[in-house]
Amino acid sequence: MKAKVTVGGRESDLFDVLVGVKQERVLAPVIFNLFLVAVTLACHNGLPSNAGIPHTYRLDGSLFNLHRLKDKTKISNDRIYELQYADDAAIPAHSAADLQRSLDTLSTAYKRASLLVYTKKAEVLSSVVTHNLPALSSVHGDTLSNVQEFTCLGNILSDSCSLDSEVEHSIKAASSAFGRLKNVSSSITTLPYPLKWPFTG
Repeated sequence: MKAKVTVGGRESDLFDVLVGVKQERVLAPVIFNLFLVAVTLACHNGLPSNAGIPHTYRLDGSLFNLHRLKDKTKISNDRIYELQYADDAAIPAHSAADLQRSLDTLSTAYKRASLLVYTKKAEVLSSVVTHNLPALSSVHGDTLSNVQEFTCLGNILSDSCSLDSEVEHSIKAASSAFGRLKNVSSSITTLPYPLKWPFTG
């Protein structure tokens, strides 16, 4: 692939692009996913064995049938170290010390892969169980702010684990959408001639 740079209306000569792929290429999301998997595995290898949130599951039968989890031979145990969605990541932890250890390991692995943690958008949300912890988390010397609510993928998460904010947010969003539809419908002008069925011109 070749490219040129335009500066002040003047174009440079063509030069070869030796890294990356075009955004429209089918290969781009595959390479992006492989890259993130490699970075995630590097992060997990640097974390202690008790990091993350443990969970027990089995994939046969009803997902929410807790009685089925008593059969120890058919269950699997795993730990959740981080939840990723595109370029967003949530880091779960049971304590402030565990969170800081995970943040240090993740930010170091990201830095080695030429990725940066955008600390201006990163925030710490403590649950009801742990919100009295005084420690502040930081990434590369930047202190992360503690919040009581956080919006993730359009959903509002709160430190009280209450759905009140989420329901209120959804009602406001629906009301706003209906308001915009009302404005659209009132701005539609009537045609200068009546339409008859079937539409025969």
